[in-house]
Amino acid sequence: MHSRPMDWVPDLSDRPGPKYLSIARAMAEDIATGALQPGTQLPTHRELAYQLGVTVGTVSRAYAEATRRGLIDGEVGRGTFVRRRIGRDMGEIPAGANRGGIDFGLNFPPMGTTERDAFSDALKEIADSRDLMNLMAYAPHGGAPRHRQAAADWMRALGVETDAGRAIVTTGGQNGMLAAFAALVQAGDTILVEKLTYPGIVPLAEMLGLKVQPVDMDAEGVRPDALEEACRNFAPRALYCMPTLQNPTNAVMGEHRREDIAAIAKRYNLILVEDDLYRFLVADAPPPLANYLPDQAIFITSAAKQLAPGLRIGGISAPRAMVPKLERAMRASTWMASPAMAEVFSLWVDRGIASTMAREKATEMRGRQAAAAEILQGFTFAGHPTSMHLWLTLPEPWTDRDAVAVLGEHGVIASSGQVFATAPGAGRNRLRLSLGNPKDLKIVRHGLGVIADTLAGAPQQAASIV
Repeated sequence: MHSRPMDWVPDLSDRPGPKYLSIARAMAEDIATGALQPGTQLPTHRELAYQLGVTVGTVSRAYAEATRRGLIDGEVGRGTFVRRRIGRDMGEIPAGANRGGIDFGLNFPPMGTTERDAFSDALKEIADSRDLMNLMAYAPHGGAPRHRQAAADWMRALGVETDAGRAIVTTGGQNGMLAAFAALVQAGDTILVEKLTYPGIVPLAEMLGLKVQPVDMDAEGVRPDALEEACRNFAPRALYCMPTLQNPTNAVMGEHRREDIAAIAKRYNLILVEDDLYRFLVADAPPPLANYLPDQAIFITSAAKQLAPGLRIGGISAPRAMVPKLERAMRASTWMASPAMAEVFSLWVDRGIASTMAREKATEMRGRQAAAAEILQGFTFAGHPTSMHLWLTLPEPWTDRDAVAVLGEHGVIASSGQVFATAPGAGRNRLRLSLGNPKDLKIVRHGLGVIADTLAGAPQQAASIV
């Protein structure tokens, strides 16, 4: 383990390519092997440049690249440190901690008897269907016609202006994102993302060889002035954003903001990839961004939050000209979504069961958010009456690293805000708490009580109280 700032000096002798990338790759390898442990302080830019015989600018570029990859983070006045592993920050209880904890980590939806009974009934109906053999065979890459129609009906209920010819059935939202970027963006292109965003976009971009550039945000999400500046400076190909109940900040873009974002995207010929899987929770949300930009916007949603994560079914609505490319991307990635699960989904949409589930989840989350507002009085956080998560600002002297570790010892799982960061310093000393995952409101209230009591004290005191 390397624990002192001047200990780490990578060997670049057998590494081809730009020096700054070689440094970043060496850092990634040492983190993966454990030679660089989470929390290790790295050399200053000037000191590492001296040790390697390169310019300070080269080291600065290397550290910036490592930050973009989520490997390190800098703290003003303290230095640059190796980040904690993403898996742990997303809610894994540290080894040796209290197991069977209360999980506010991953954003699972609340589920109960409605989902169980509807799934059981659908499987029984499918088992007795004359169409059973077709559900075991290959389907078109974008989904069977009936399933594409159900996806279009589902997205229209969310306010999207679409039809079956523009709809594609995907294997969940992540697969939809992969298909969109694989089909429409080329390796080496720059994509813009919110400076705090869904963590799955970063490894996806790395896999496709895309450059990720963060865009500044405010209480409504992406700032138009920051987006315009990024378009001028980086010539990006696409923007990925979450305009409704943004993850993790809960921001909701107003109608005028959506108009401004769409206008900028049109002016710079920017493909707009709209991830709107929480939209069903906001009854009065403004129209989807895709409606403002019908010729160059992709709308992506997923059944994971509204229905059930295990379905692994999602939907894309795209301009007709882009549909063939997206179908080819589906073929290259998963060939097709599962016809059997797409049939369950279609039955639920056709019979209004999907709408019932959406209403029940919104009602359940309203109660859980109300409990959070009551129990976390005196703390600063961004919530929404029906959101599945909240964005908590930690009181001094707490850091997100301390909070995740101490709460884990107390049996409560939380996600560090830095997991969602694409810009240096973003998300620091924040927690995202996913209120939908615990089984019921009683458990939610207990877990929030533990969080409130823990954060009311200092980290050293709280760590000793179980």
